[in-house]
Amino acid sequence: MKKDALYYGIISAGIAFVLMIAAFVWYGVSDYLGKNKFQAVKKEETAEVSNPGSFSDFKIIKGNDEAPMVLIPEGTFVMGSPPVEGDSDENPQRTLYLTGYYIDLYEVTHGKYQVYLKGISSKAKPVIPVFMDDPSLLTKDDLPVNGVSWDNARNYCQWAGKRLPTEAEWEKGARGERAFKWAWGNLWTDQAANLQGGEDGFKYTAPPGKFERGRSPYGLYDMTGNVAEWVADWYDEKYYLSGPFKDPKGPQTGKFRVVRGGSWDDVPLNARTAKRFQAAPHQSSAVIGFRCAKDI
Repeated sequence: MKKDALYYGIISAGIAFVLMIAAFVWYGVSDYLGKNKFQAVKKEETAEVSNPGSFSDFKIIKGNDEAPMVLIPEGTFVMGSPPVEGDSDENPQRTLYLTGYYIDLYEVTHGKYQVYLKGISSKAKPVIPVFMDDPSLLTKDDLPVNGVSWDNARNYCQWAGKRLPTEAEWEKGARGERAFKWAWGNLWTDQAANLQGGEDGFKYTAPPGKFERGRSPYGLYDMTGNVAEWVADWYDEKYYLSGPFKDPKGPQTGKFRVVRGGSWDDVPLNARTAKRFQAAPHQSSAVIGFRCAKDI
């Protein structure tokens, strides 16, 4: 009997020891999985917004007009929208490859545009044909230039030793490689852009660079709202079906030029980074301005 009791005691102790080890292993695995699940959730949340930290790592040069320009590195990015999210001319969504280029950190201002006009001895000031308030509210030196045609914008960029960005270059600079819906991320953020209404602090245009929270993944300001921006391309609603994979430059000809970014008079839906507008090249407007790009 004593031997049997000893035997069963040893067996019981052994089972208890195995169960204890199993419990430790289980809690360890659970803790590991929990931590990784938490990290995955945090990673997913982080993917919804642009880098909120320093943009000091990006290379910046100055163009001939002394405007700072940011280097957008070569590589791929996702252009356009899925059919259920965007307009028909924004799809098919596709991955493109762009050679590296520079693009203005800020929209061109009226002050810089006046320097350009003096430089070419021109008196052809910007023309804002339709505006219900005092036009001088839009034409102060520190405000983004508007009331300029596509030709005006192109000529300024050429004078400054630059060019207008292509539509693809503009979109990559605005949304980065992860196809952000707005310049800062995929979730709408109040006070991150100058759009319709005065809730953002500006009834009309704002001096470029006022919306720190709305910077793009490359640190660019006002790629969502303020003034919409002329780009180099002719508009073609079906261009995404046939455009090249590398450095697309748009159709060879057309009737309208592409305008990007939405303006101070647009709602968030129309200020998405993939949203495409069109306008006649000779048209000038209170809501359209531009920024320049440059080859490396």
